[in-house]
Amino acid sequence: MRRYSAGIGGSLAVDSLEYEVKRRIPGRRAPLPAALAALTLLTALTALAAGAQRRAQDPSLLDVLGRATEYVDDLHARLVGVVMEERYEQRARYPPGAGFGASSARVTLRSDYLLLEPEGADRPFGFRDVFEANGRPVRDREERLTRLFLNPTASVRRQIQGILEESARHNIGDIERTTNTPTLALLFLGSANKSRFSFERASDTSPELGIDEPEGPGDVWAVGYRETWPVTLIRRRGGQNLPAQGRYWIDAETGRVLVTELVLDHPDVDSRITVRYAADGALGHLVPVEMRERYDNRRTRSRVDGTATYSRFRRFQVQVEEGATAPEPE
Repeated sequence: MRRYSAGIGGSLAVDSLEYEVKRRIPGRRAPLPAALAALTLLTALTALAAGAQRRAQDPSLLDVLGRATEYVDDLHARLVGVVMEERYEQRARYPPGAGFGASSARVTLRSDYLLLEPEGADRPFGFRDVFEANGRPVRDREERLTRLFLNPTASVRRQIQGILEESARHNIGDIERTTNTPTLALLFLGSANKSRFSFERASDTSPELGIDEPEGPGDVWAVGYRETWPVTLIRRRGGQNLPAQGRYWIDAETGRVLVTELVLDHPDVDSRITVRYAADGALGHLVPVEMRERYDNRRTRSRVDGTATYSRFRRFQVQVEEGATAPEPE
């Protein structure tokens, strides 16, 4: 009888292993030689130890969220003042006999979209400057922009409300909404608002609305979020709370946010917005490149779907002379 002992780093150790070599019995397999059996076990224990070490080196959810928050704060600062051209198609469908006349409607908008942070505001707001609807130039555009941004008597709150309403004035369907801006969901992950939400790693890693699951050079985590504060960031028109939830797809090593998902469960409307980000070589950081949305009206059983794509990213520059002139689309 021989005795062997194997141990690895003191953490996974086997005090003793005993094997007895017996004569072959007809109909029974002969046991492995003792040295070979000990080597097999030692190899298995080494693999287990290596796996445990890799797991110990994996980032925690707290680590990933910390990196993502730093990334989002920096990205918001970089995106403020970046103009992108938006091509935005909305499709509305109405049930028969609902009193809408036609059973469907469609609009294609071309706009300049940018993040603005009005003086005195506590965060940036997405602004959609529509210059073309269904192939036709938008009338009185310059006049409206002048009233919105160069009115010295307007309060910050009034200017913000004007930005939101101007961005939504060409929406179709029977669902009133101002949340259809691509960068809105990033707001919840920033340092100013992160404490309002709870987070957990999501088991479902497939984005909704046909967006592909992102791939990165490293490990991509799907992280779910849910608004938990008693006063929500997004409110209904009457001031009632409208809690936000959804998921982020985050590069665990860098904190880069590759896809965002926003779900708003209004009593009357189910709202879902998914946005995909990609790198822009000229700017040197990620930018939104596609937004997909769906709104289901539970009362009227109507639906609005939207798809927006973004291109021609450039820095916004303002020149103030005697008047204000809206930037001409190219």
